[in-house]
Amino acid sequence: MKGKLLAIAALSASLACATGATIAQWNFNSPTPDGSPPSGTTAPSTGSGLASLVGSVTATFSDGSTNDPAPASDDSGWNTTHYPAQGTSNKMAGVQFNISTLGYSNIVVRWDLRVTGTASKYYRLQYSTNGSSFLDYPTPTAALLAAPSPSYYEGQTNSLAAITTVNNNANFGIRIVSEFESTAAGGTAGYVTTLTNGYSGSSGTVRFDLVTISGTAIPGANTPPVISSVSNQTIRVNQSTSVLPLTIGDAEDAPANLTLNRASSDPAIIANANISFGGSGSNRTVTVTAGNQPGSSLLTIYVIDTGGRSNSTSFTVTVLPNNTAPFISSIPSTNTLINVATPAIGFMVGDLETPAGSLTVSASSANPALAPNGNIVFGGSGSNRTVTLTPANGQMGVAPITITVSDGTNSAASIFPLMVIPSSSVIFYDPFAYTAGSLLTNSGFLWATRSGTSGECLVTNGQLQVTGIQTEDVVGPLIGGPYVKSNGTVLYASFKANVLTLPKPVPGLFAHFANGSTLRGRIYAGTTNAAPGSFRCFVANGSDTNTALATDLSLNTSYTLVTRYNIDTATTTLWLNPVAESDPGVAASDSQAAATVASYGFRQDSDVGATILIDDLKVGLSFAAVMGAATSNTPIPLTLQLRGGKTVLMWNNPAFSLQSSVGAGGPYTNITTARSPYTNTPVGGARFFRLIYP
Repeated sequence: MKGKLLAIAALSASLACATGATIAQWNFNSPTPDGSPPSGTTAPSTGSGLASLVGSVTATFSDGSTNDPAPASDDSGWNTTHYPAQGTSNKMAGVQFNISTLGYSNIVVRWDLRVTGTASKYYRLQYSTNGSSFLDYPTPTAALLAAPSPSYYEGQTNSLAAITTVNNNANFGIRIVSEFESTAAGGTAGYVTTLTNGYSGSSGTVRFDLVTISGTAIPGANTPPVISSVSNQTIRVNQSTSVLPLTIGDAEDAPANLTLNRASSDPAIIANANISFGGSGSNRTVTVTAGNQPGSSLLTIYVIDTGGRSNSTSFTVTVLPNNTAPFISSIPSTNTLINVATPAIGFMVGDLETPAGSLTVSASSANPALAPNGNIVFGGSGSNRTVTLTPANGQMGVAPITITVSDGTNSAASIFPLMVIPSSSVIFYDPFAYTAGSLLTNSGFLWATRSGTSGECLVTNGQLQVTGIQTEDVVGPLIGGPYVKSNGTVLYASFKANVLTLPKPVPGLFAHFANGSTLRGRIYAGTTNAAPGSFRCFVANGSDTNTALATDLSLNTSYTLVTRYNIDTATTTLWLNPVAESDPGVAASDSQAAATVASYGFRQDSDVGATILIDDLKVGLSFAAVMGAATSNTPIPLTLQLRGGKTVLMWNNPAFSLQSSVGAGGPYTNITTARSPYTNTPVGGARFFRLIYP
């Protein structure tokens, strides 16, 4: 008799599900088919309601049940995991669905269930009549098998027809939660599995699909429609929210026959006309656009059925002032000697909405080997900030530095170059150690366009490329410039040149000192009087009347070219691979008037007709400075004083580094933190010190 009653009960539940109308259903498939089961949704596919997680459970989407008529490529299931640890939180973790049953009785709950071998075997359906407290359904749900494949699901059906309090109830809800064997069927006071596998709440997964709540429509009842909730929103003046989803439904009316209306508590903040609806059927949307006044307004969205009954949901929209980006002043190019920190460099920051003191500044070096990010230190406060840069020990070159100011949302940046020179006699130094691309941007705008198309001149493989098929003439400003006449100033420049293709016969200009359109100390390349397949270099003071360096040069060969330009006499000398200033060179013969010099530059022009790679440019005040043996390399005194039992060492050129050894003959090691004056505390035996130029 007991078996027959169970069969009748099961048949009744099946019939109730089969003949009842679907109130709400979740198939978890993406609303728009996208061929990806992992991109499902918890929005109901039919009707309205809210799906959520209970306890510690987390969820993703994966392959759904084969009972779903959707193609496998769009069939999603709700895949839950992170259930409680063994023996804890009985019937306190799983999934929850809140659905209004207004207008319906004989409620039936059905879903497809899939468990893995380490997930709980037993689950309990719970129901709520007030949406917050839940009661156990009389019988538990038991999974029969662990899933042999992702699409393996077991159908579960429970009829609540005998529970009249769930009928016609706007606050109806259900939970499906994991359960101990002891409370489900008697036995172990903990979770058990369908197999002999050990239970693992952290790795076992439970998948749900086709969660369906159905019922019988109550004859003659005109129940209020239902509407889903909308979360509070925050936008800025004159901006719009995203398209916010709304789900509506009614027991008697088709969703297409339901109408929406709206009301704003403060039309000055959000005008009624700025609340717009979209979508169709049960899936509607609302979009809110703010006016130009900050503040907040409570918006109420009404759904109305054909019988005049209504329901509503409310949410708050907060309108913030317009958030503009902060600003930062430009920071000029800066330079320092090797192993010497820059002084504090001042700059300004500000923001229209955020107090200057609340703005954050950060820095990034494009050449961390020369200027490590950790060696960029900020100071100052409020609008007036400073930055100090300390180059890495023994390093020289150029490091583009980016300083960024942020208000937490928006940001602005200022880029400037740090040039670290080997001695005070060097007034410009660039080894072109940049990533491939425009010289201007990649150098942090150390270089500027003098003429031609800006941005054309390129760096490639750590060398500057000068080519006859482009037009940009670039110049780099000299430290201490401009250099004017009548001061006895003589300028020197050296660089390595590798000519890849033959220049034109008539010599073309490709390197020079400059001040605006005045170009002095010019270097040319051409094939005039050169042997076949060779070329020559030429020099001029300030015109195209040039004098040849009477040496045939080969392609794809690196040569060091050095020029000396006397500003007062406007005369130029050119050397090829010199060792000393006394080596023979060639002097330019064209007569020129004295002129100011402010920069050194390279010229791209069809007159050259060749591609030339430039590297290791130095401009200085002496021959030794540009040839890598700066005048400050001459030995300087290291002074020693005894003060209170300690030794104080002093020297007058910060380009030199202090080294120490336990013996006069070495070996010596760098004291990386040593700056003059340096205090040494005697420890142990004798100590020897020396200065070395990098």
